[in-house]
Amino acid sequence: MQVDTRIDETHTFAPQPRRVSQERRPPRRVDHPMAGHTVVRTLPHDVPDGAGGERSAGEHPDHSVGRDPAGRDPLDDVVDDMRPCVAVRRGHGRHDAEKTASHTAAMTVRDDLDRFIASERDRFTAELRELCAIPCEASDRGALDGAARWCRERLRAAGFADARELRADSAPALVVAETGAGKRTLIGVQHYDVQPAVPLELWKSPPYDPAIRDGAMYARGVDDNKGHLLLRIQAVEAHRAVYGELPIRVRFLIEGEEESGSPNLARLLALEPELTRGEGALKEGGAIDSQGRPLLSLGGKGILYCSFHVRTMSRDAHSGGATHYPNAAMRLAHAFASLMDPRGRVLIEGFYDDVRQPTAAEAEMLERMPFDAQATKDVVGIKRFAFGRGDDDAKRASVFEPTCNVCGLESGYNGPGSKTVIPCEAAGKIDFRLVPDQDPDQIAELLRAHLDRSGFDDVEFSAEEGEHPYRGPADAPLVRAVAAVAEEAFGKPVVLIPSSGGTSPMWVVCNARRMANVTLGMGHPGAGAHAPNEHILMENYWRAMRATARLYTGFASQE
Repeated sequence: MQVDTRIDETHTFAPQPRRVSQERRPPRRVDHPMAGHTVVRTLPHDVPDGAGGERSAGEHPDHSVGRDPAGRDPLDDVVDDMRPCVAVRRGHGRHDAEKTASHTAAMTVRDDLDRFIASERDRFTAELRELCAIPCEASDRGALDGAARWCRERLRAAGFADARELRADSAPALVVAETGAGKRTLIGVQHYDVQPAVPLELWKSPPYDPAIRDGAMYARGVDDNKGHLLLRIQAVEAHRAVYGELPIRVRFLIEGEEESGSPNLARLLALEPELTRGEGALKEGGAIDSQGRPLLSLGGKGILYCSFHVRTMSRDAHSGGATHYPNAAMRLAHAFASLMDPRGRVLIEGFYDDVRQPTAAEAEMLERMPFDAQATKDVVGIKRFAFGRGDDDAKRASVFEPTCNVCGLESGYNGPGSKTVIPCEAAGKIDFRLVPDQDPDQIAELLRAHLDRSGFDDVEFSAEEGEHPYRGPADAPLVRAVAAVAEEAFGKPVVLIPSSGGTSPMWVVCNARRMANVTLGMGHPGAGAHAPNEHILMENYWRAMRATARLYTGFASQE
């Protein structure tokens, strides 16, 4: 379908938030981010599809935050079902069981924040539909510009008077804005670009015609990342309507190239270096696991994404000449095979030189992390892990080890029937997921040296994406504040994730000051980010909005 992405420069939003109460209810203090919480290693967008199910979010029938859409309450009942959920950390003595049980025994009294969100539900939902209707894929520059303007105007309507676009050459705009006042600054690192929606035939409804079915909204980018982006803006309005002015500064950095590796983000941020000065960063995205527990990711791996090409002859040849004509497919396959041994160790000289060894605290976190090895195998239909890895080794590697992964190969004839040829050219793609303190540019240089040294100087490659890894501190006020508000909103203990396998541009924003960064969101198992029929559960959307509004107060006073 064709969607008009031209947004008139004079287009403005006219939200009219109503002040409900000045009463503040600060979230409970969590003295240490590890205390009373579960730590697990999983990816917010890599939770197994279908891992939710009817009982996945706990025994309480109203705690259905992890279930699939078919089992949801109608959308009109979603906010009515919201309530503040008070979670008490495990204590000591005879009252332990009562305190632990409070994670699932939620209070049923709605407060002013719930009432405000309920009153604005229709408007907030309509805004999400409008944003998700913009097909801002990397190939559609007009749509990217339209989405940037949309975000700028929405921020202005929410009270970000200085909302503006930063541009460098032909790169998509970086939308920046700040509001509030206080000693601390929270940086919201977001993006408005989306993954391509193909294959379109697998969508049950058009990807850029947002549809609500069974309490879920379906659209490309609704989970990654437009839903998370918008609810954080709407939460500013909710905070002001219920609690008054923000006691912190909230600064948004909303880019349009995250799905392409953020190649221009550092250059855009360099235009105004003060944009990265703050006390913590709220990462894009966020999720709920199959047990209904909020997943708080504290870091992510970096990436080097390379495209390879080799040509061995001027044209394809008859396969009878395979005794003496060079086969491009075999040539590239041999080059790829030289990169890694059968045990999964990358053979590029110097590849591991800068890998940061886990600290004692990080090693302890790993030990405390539950890892359901059988479920991890079952979800992709395998009997054993790759490279002969046992369960403990696989668990450790998923957090602390870099990777070398062949994404695809293309050569010769793969159509129906037979065509006996020797292919003259071959192409392929590899991604390297990197860990602190590997540098993607340096890894690219080491890769070139390895190929040349191994006799593959004819194999060409280009580095298409490069992003540094980043793992922030767990013992930080922001992490404690997010843990408190997430538990209160979802009624479940949070899950701390030291480092996800995915990549986001947090190194560019956080590394100079070693800022804490964390997710707080509402994606669920089977949400389908990057896949057809991407969707969110609207109940999770409202809960995450509540948590975010509470965070804006909680972070101000959290020690």
